[in-house]
Amino acid sequence: MSRSEIDALNTRFVQALERGDAAGLADLYAPDARLMPPGMPARTGDGIRELWEQFIGMGINGGALKTLTFEERDDLAIEVGEYEMRVGGALVDNGKYVVVHRRQPDGSWKLGLDIFNSDRPPAGA
Repeated sequence: MSRSEIDALNTRFVQALERGDAAGLADLYAPDARLMPPGMPARTGDGIRELWEQFIGMGINGGALKTLTFEERDDLAIEVGEYEMRVGGALVDNGKYVVVHRRQPDGSWKLGLDIFNSDRPPAGA
């Protein structure tokens, strides 16, 4: 997996978010992927799509992903980066993430493990 492939995957991710396409977002994850959002249980299978539906339902309709480091070994690639989530043009969350990408049997790359957490203090803190 090259850095350009990571950038293309991240572009597809942000575009699906901007379209409000939870199914498109979920399609970027491997069938056995695990999504670990902050303050919530880990999600797998249909739970990944449902979580993105929930975020889109809250008004999240844009964002950005910035890769800071990238390392590849065989059929795994580890990406560390920073994210932003937006409602309209307003920044509503930002933080950091780690994604373990896995090469699929067809040669494509998908998100296998996705964990992110906010740089903002918890509500009421």
